[in-house]
Amino acid sequence: MAEKPSISDNYKLPISQSLQDAVDEITSNSPLVTATPADLDDNKKRWLVVGICLHSIIAPALRNYIAPILSDLYNELNSYHKIDTQIYPTHLEKYPPTHFPLNYEAVNNNKALYRFQKAKCNYTIKHAVDLSKLFLLTHMAQYTGFDETCETSALLELVISIDKFAPALRSDAVEL
Repeated sequence: MAEKPSISDNYKLPISQSLQDAVDEITSNSPLVTATPADLDDNKKRWLVVGICLHSIIAPALRNYIAPILSDLYNELNSYHKIDTQIYPTHLEKYPPTHFPLNYEAVNNNKALYRFQKAKCNYTIKHAVDLSKLFLLTHMAQYTGFDETCETSALLELVISIDKFAPALRSDAVEL
Protein backbone atom coordinates (compact mmCIF):
# COMPACT_ATOMS: atom_id res chain seq x y z
CA MET A 1 0.00 0.00 0.00
CA ALA A 2 1.48 3.33 -1.06
CA GLU A 3 1.71 6.20 1.41
CA LYS A 4 -0.49 9.21 0.84
CA PRO A 5 1.47 12.34 -0.05
CA SER A 6 1.37 14.93 2.69
CA ILE A 7 -0.38 18.22 2.17
CA SER A 8 2.89 20.06 2.54
CA ASP A 9 4.32 18.20 -0.49
CA ASN A 10 2.22 20.47 -2.70
CA TYR A 11 3.72 23.62 -1.16
CA LYS A 12 7.47 23.15 -1.37
CA LEU A 13 9.44 26.33 -0.81
CA PRO A 14 13.10 26.58 -1.73
CA ILE A 15 15.18 26.09 1.43
CA SER A 16 18.92 25.85 1.58
CA GLN A 17 20.25 22.39 2.40
CA SER A 18 22.06 23.61 5.53
CA LEU A 19 18.84 25.12 6.90
CA GLN A 20 16.91 21.94 6.09
CA ASP A 21 19.58 19.86 7.88
CA ALA A 22 19.32 22.12 10.97
CA VAL A 23 15.52 21.79 11.01
CA ASP A 24 15.74 18.01 10.63
CA GLU A 25 18.24 17.77 13.50
CA ILE A 26 16.07 19.90 15.81
CA THR A 27 12.92 17.90 15.06
CA SER A 28 14.65 14.55 15.51
CA ASN A 29 16.10 15.60 18.90
CA SER A 30 12.91 17.20 20.28
CA PRO A 31 10.50 14.88 22.05
CA LEU A 32 6.82 15.28 21.33
CA VAL A 33 4.98 16.52 24.41
CA THR A 34 1.24 16.35 24.64
CA ALA A 35 -0.95 17.74 27.37
CA THR A 36 -3.48 15.55 29.02
CA PRO A 37 -6.85 16.77 30.26
CA ALA A 38 -5.73 15.92 33.80
CA ASP A 39 -3.27 18.85 33.70
CA LEU A 40 -6.06 21.19 34.80
CA ASP A 41 -7.52 20.45 38.19
CA ASP A 42 -11.05 21.52 39.09
CA ASN A 43 -9.91 24.76 40.70
CA LYS A 44 -7.97 25.81 37.59
CA LYS A 45 -10.96 24.97 35.42
CA ARG A 46 -13.20 27.17 37.59
CA TRP A 47 -10.75 30.10 37.34
CA LEU A 48 -10.57 29.57 33.58
CA VAL A 49 -14.36 29.87 33.35
CA VAL A 50 -14.29 32.97 35.58
CA GLY A 51 -11.64 34.54 33.34
CA ILE A 52 -13.64 33.80 30.20
CA CYS A 53 -16.76 35.31 31.77
CA LEU A 54 -14.86 38.41 32.88
CA HIS A 55 -13.43 38.92 29.41
CA SER A 56 -16.44 38.09 27.25
CA ILE A 57 -19.45 39.06 29.38
CA ILE A 58 -18.53 41.46 32.19
CA ALA A 59 -15.93 43.60 30.37
CA PRO A 60 -18.24 44.57 27.45
CA ALA A 61 -21.02 45.44 29.90
CA LEU A 62 -18.61 47.52 32.00
CA ARG A 63 -17.36 49.37 28.90
CA ASN A 64 -20.93 50.41 28.07
CA TYR A 65 -21.58 51.42 31.69
CA ILE A 66 -18.31 53.31 32.24
CA ALA A 67 -18.33 55.49 29.12
CA PRO A 68 -21.31 57.76 30.00
CA ILE A 69 -20.25 58.13 33.64
CA LEU A 70 -16.77 59.22 32.64
CA SER A 71 -18.18 61.59 30.02
CA ASP A 72 -20.30 63.24 32.73
CA LEU A 73 -17.30 63.37 35.07
CA TYR A 74 -15.19 64.94 32.32
CA ASN A 75 -17.82 67.64 31.74
CA GLU A 76 -18.07 68.28 35.49
CA LEU A 77 -14.30 68.57 35.99
CA ASN A 78 -13.99 70.69 32.88
CA SER A 79 -16.60 73.16 34.07
CA TYR A 80 -15.21 73.45 37.63
CA HIS A 81 -11.48 72.93 37.08
CA LYS A 82 -10.94 73.67 33.35
CA ILE A 83 -9.01 70.44 32.82
CA ASP A 84 -8.99 71.01 29.06
CA THR A 85 -6.70 74.05 29.42
CA GLN A 86 -4.79 73.37 32.63
CA ILE A 87 -1.04 73.94 32.88
CA TYR A 88 1.70 73.32 35.39
CA PRO A 89 1.68 74.10 38.38
CA THR A 90 -2.02 74.93 38.66
CA HIS A 91 -3.23 71.57 37.29
CA LEU A 92 -5.60 69.38 39.25
CA GLU A 93 -3.31 67.05 41.22
CA LYS A 94 -5.93 65.01 43.08
CA TYR A 95 -9.48 63.99 42.28
CA PRO A 96 -11.46 66.35 44.58
CA PRO A 97 -14.02 64.11 46.33
CA THR A 98 -11.64 61.28 47.23
CA HIS A 99 -8.24 63.00 47.00
CA PHE A 100 -7.10 60.20 44.67
CA PRO A 101 -3.75 61.25 43.10
CA LEU A 102 -4.03 61.74 39.33
CA ASN A 103 -1.37 60.18 37.09
CA TYR A 104 -0.51 62.61 34.27
CA GLU A 105 2.29 60.31 33.04
CA ALA A 106 -0.42 58.14 31.51
CA VAL A 107 -1.74 60.82 29.11
CA ASN A 108 -0.41 62.88 26.22
CA ASN A 109 2.68 60.66 25.95
CA ASN A 110 4.09 62.50 28.99
CA LYS A 111 6.11 59.59 30.35
CA ALA A 112 7.95 58.98 27.08
CA LEU A 113 8.53 62.64 26.33
CA TYR A 114 9.29 64.16 29.72
CA ARG A 115 9.90 61.34 32.26
CA PHE A 116 10.66 63.20 35.52
CA GLN A 117 10.33 66.77 34.22
CA LYS A 118 6.88 67.49 35.60
CA ALA A 119 6.97 71.16 34.61
CA LYS A 120 7.22 70.24 30.91
CA CYS A 121 4.35 67.72 30.89
CA ASN A 122 1.19 68.37 28.91
CA TYR A 123 -1.63 68.57 31.48
CA THR A 124 -4.54 69.20 29.09
CA ILE A 125 -7.28 66.60 29.17
CA LYS A 126 -9.34 66.71 25.98
CA HIS A 127 -11.81 63.82 26.44
CA ALA A 128 -13.19 61.22 28.82
CA VAL A 129 -10.75 58.50 27.72
CA ASP A 130 -7.76 60.64 28.75
CA LEU A 131 -9.52 61.48 32.00
CA SER A 132 -9.94 57.79 32.77
CA LYS A 133 -6.20 57.21 32.29
CA LEU A 134 -5.45 59.64 35.13
CA PHE A 135 -6.87 57.08 37.58
CA LEU A 136 -4.63 54.21 36.43
CA LEU A 137 -1.02 53.16 36.62
CA THR A 138 0.83 54.15 33.46
CA HIS A 139 1.26 50.58 32.17
CA MET A 140 -2.50 49.97 32.51
CA ALA A 141 -3.46 53.09 30.53
CA GLN A 142 -2.34 51.97 27.08
CA TYR A 143 -5.80 51.91 25.50
CA THR A 144 -7.32 54.19 22.88
CA GLY A 145 -10.99 54.09 23.84
CA PHE A 146 -13.59 52.26 25.86
CA ASP A 147 -13.37 49.30 23.50
CA GLU A 148 -11.45 46.02 23.31
CA THR A 149 -8.17 47.92 23.82
CA CYS A 150 -9.29 48.73 27.37
CA GLU A 151 -8.58 45.61 29.40
CA THR A 152 -10.76 44.20 32.16
CA SER A 153 -8.22 45.08 34.87
CA ALA A 154 -8.28 48.74 33.80
CA LEU A 155 -12.08 48.78 33.81
CA LEU A 156 -12.22 47.31 37.32
CA GLU A 157 -9.61 49.78 38.58
CA LEU A 158 -11.68 52.68 37.21
CA VAL A 159 -14.77 51.43 39.04
CA ILE A 160 -12.75 51.12 42.26
CA SER A 161 -11.04 54.53 41.98
CA ILE A 162 -13.92 56.78 40.94
CA ASP A 163 -16.69 57.58 43.42
CA LYS A 164 -19.35 58.08 40.71
CA PHE A 165 -19.97 54.33 40.46
CA ALA A 166 -22.50 52.57 42.68
CA PRO A 167 -21.04 51.44 46.03
CA ALA A 168 -22.18 47.84 45.46
CA LEU A 169 -20.40 47.74 42.10
CA ARG A 170 -17.26 49.23 43.64
CA SER A 171 -17.17 46.62 46.42
CA ASP A 172 -17.71 43.80 43.89
CA ALA A 173 -14.88 45.18 41.74
CA VAL A 174 -12.56 45.15 44.76
CA GLU A 175 -13.33 41.47 45.33
CA LEU A 176 -12.51 40.53 41.75
